[in-house]
Amino acid sequence: APSGLGAPHPVSAAMCAFAARTALAAMALLLEDVSADLSLMAIGDWGGENDTAPTTESQWLTAAGLRRRTLELDANFTLMLGDNIYQHGVADGDTSSRFADTFEAVYAASTPGRPFYVVAGNHDYGEGVLSNISSQVAYTQRSASWRFPSLWYKVHRDFDTSSGPRSVDILMIDTVVLCGNGDNNEAFIDEELRFLGDAFGRAAGQSLRHAAAEAQWAWLQQELAGSRADYLWTAGHYPIYSAGIDGPTPCLVDRLLPLLARYAAHHISGHDHMLEHFQHGGVNSFVVGAGKECCYSAVNMDQVPAEDLRYMVAGPAGNESEPPVVGPVLGGFAGLRLGAEFAELTFYAHDGRALHTAPPMQRRSRFPRRQYLAMGVPVVVLAVTVALALRGVCAAPGAADHCGVGAGTTG
Repeated sequence: APSGLGAPHPVSAAMCAFAARTALAAMALLLEDVSADLSLMAIGDWGGENDTAPTTESQWLTAAGLRRRTLELDANFTLMLGDNIYQHGVADGDTSSRFADTFEAVYAASTPGRPFYVVAGNHDYGEGVLSNISSQVAYTQRSASWRFPSLWYKVHRDFDTSSGPRSVDILMIDTVVLCGNGDNNEAFIDEELRFLGDAFGRAAGQSLRHAAAEAQWAWLQQELAGSRADYLWTAGHYPIYSAGIDGPTPCLVDRLLPLLARYAAHHISGHDHMLEHFQHGGVNSFVVGAGKECCYSAVNMDQVPAEDLRYMVAGPAGNESEPPVVGPVLGGFAGLRLGAEFAELTFYAHDGRALHTAPPMQRRSRFPRRQYLAMGVPVVVLAVTVALALRGVCAAPGAADHCGVGAGTTG
């Protein structure tokens, strides 16, 4: 009979063995590190209500869930993704009671000895009034847990895995400096940035924020291009995409997203009081803005690429989520687990319930140009494809012995 689709044909032992090994290797690649070797947590928009009410009930509940998961995962540190002091930041100096009331009592006291890495949000810059962002930087010298050495900086960790040493770079960026906060706040931000001095070589008529933004973009480009870390992330307050009240950030869509795609990096943020996961090509971006309440409604769905949305907790108590969630969600945070070959991010509700786990994100050093291997999906496709081919190939007369199909052993 002529050979054709579905018709058995003779195969060599080498071909059958290769097919079997390829299918097994592809699945092993996806499954080899089911447990993390470095874990960290992330939470944004956590900073109480105002100076009169320095915490919220949902903030306390979410902090308890964060503590539980921090201890269970043995998380090395936590990213604090901005809007650290509502409503208008810290107006006075680094001795403000808001640091003790809103941060130390709620977070640092519950997990002593674990650092919290901080970036600024729009409310930290005053949101309509003059604030003192330098006081949040200065507080680093007063706290055993608060880490905010400068407005933008890098967090690096080396860690060991069963497959050898690995590393992660997290570039902590000031998105308010990068993108501003509307014309009404430009003068306030400029005034608050004066503590940086004139190190940016401002052009005539250029605002201090714009000069600082270009300096930060140059730093970011250099750090992304020079990173040799297995995992590479940016963390800031503003999201790239969001369907919430604040919506996407055009400045980050235009300038940050292409850099992340080029250097195989991902982004985590706050700002909209929601939990959201977007995947744009090989770039994953996560919104973790439910530190003190949940959640904004998705009023800007028409402003984001709908095909990129993977998950969303939205609406009061999460009642407008996609897909729907079980039980009320009063706040939320994220956990990021880094293994030998893959990273995995999970959204958690205020009480520590796991809500959504993103598909595994492959480490960048195995395939430097890995856009086509994003999130491990092609690995699954490869495994399934080869397995199906193997099924047909090994059905050929005389091939089963070489493929090992049906030749199980006991013992």
